[in-house]
Amino acid sequence: MFGVAESFLYKALDMIEDLKPDLISLTSNLIKFQTISPPSDTLNCAEYIRSYLKGNGLKADLYAREERKVNVHIRVPGGSNKTIIWLGHLDVVPAGMLEKWIYNPFSGAIENGKIYGRGSSDMKGSCAAALVAAKVLNEIECREKATVDFWFTCDEEVGSPDGTRWLVESGLIYGDACLIGDSLSRNPYREPFIDVGCKGYLRLRLKAFGKTAHGSMPFYGDNAIDKLVAAISHVRGIKDYSLVLPGDLSEIIGSSIEYLLSSGDLRDDQKDAVKRAYNYPTVSLTMIGGGVKVNVIPDYAEASFDIRVTPGASMEKLVDRIKMAVNGCGIKGVEAEITSLEGGYYETWDSDFAISLRRAVKTVTGVQPKPKILLGATDAIPIKKVLKIPCLGFGAGIEELAHAPNEYVTVEGLMAAAKVYAILPLIFR
Repeated sequence: MFGVAESFLYKALDMIEDLKPDLISLTSNLIKFQTISPPSDTLNCAEYIRSYLKGNGLKADLYAREERKVNVHIRVPGGSNKTIIWLGHLDVVPAGMLEKWIYNPFSGAIENGKIYGRGSSDMKGSCAAALVAAKVLNEIECREKATVDFWFTCDEEVGSPDGTRWLVESGLIYGDACLIGDSLSRNPYREPFIDVGCKGYLRLRLKAFGKTAHGSMPFYGDNAIDKLVAAISHVRGIKDYSLVLPGDLSEIIGSSIEYLLSSGDLRDDQKDAVKRAYNYPTVSLTMIGGGVKVNVIPDYAEASFDIRVTPGASMEKLVDRIKMAVNGCGIKGVEAEITSLEGGYYETWDSDFAISLRRAVKTVTGVQPKPKILLGATDAIPIKKVLKIPCLGFGAGIEELAHAPNEYVTVEGLMAAAKVYAILPLIFR
């Protein structure tokens, strides 16, 4: 079925079982490194990884464009003509308010099958799983296995300028397919999902200009905040713009909506929003500011929007629609500025790589995985843009815990990820 002796598969799975204590310890130790972005100082964490690998017969290379923003590379050679890129990131977001945490967010506390800490789900747990998989693959002498390039990068949480984007644009990352470890679901072992793509994004800054005057004499001024508030409603109207999507996305969108609706604690209005989340853009007003002083009519105000767009939709047409909405609203002194824009991507569910990953997940979990499209974005976007290779995601992380207080990853999820990472190179052709 897999084109490789089943004995190699069983050996890999048994070895992961034996390394369960290592996997737990690795995850806990990685969490203890405060690799917060910014500044994304991953040097000490990278040195720890290199030391672990050296002790297990593997060589790690470190790459950095900026001091202390370090990326780690491990190559596990195979005998086939295929190379899989495994891609993950070492940086994490800030912990937030410490009083909201049960444990110190950088303690790596272990309790009741869970490992707590900032970055446990997003995504040091999956990084630990990849390290254990690398150790196992290095010890399995199967001529048919694919070569695997494991990459552990910096600054993904701030756009990857010195991480994946720099590495791939410099020609350091290359291969035939990419497995993204930065993948989140509710339960990767019992309800496995594979990320077959992610949404694109458009960041918009809405600017309003007016004229100052004394707060008691507003008729002498021109209130920029009033203009901004009026213009905001026109931008929000973009949420009703029906996206034109490729026909082959229909099944995947249906599966993605089903996944989101499976959360048992959604209100009716949230369920309605989920049902629209792929066929229409999501428009989030995320920042707003303006004003000079409490008794001064403001002459400037601005608001920022995070707009997410399903892959396959035309970003250019959406930009034109936004400009029409702002220019046609009849409010003088209002401008729209696109501060950043990047389209998403998606893969077909029946590609060779997808079929191989589906088989690996089914072998490990006993459950047929389903496809979904991430609402957010990952480092798969620059990989896809430059290398144009299949990019799929599977990991140990739990969706609702990413960037949240009391973040944790389960040992069960870690084991599922490590096993999938270890056997995929044995069956990918």
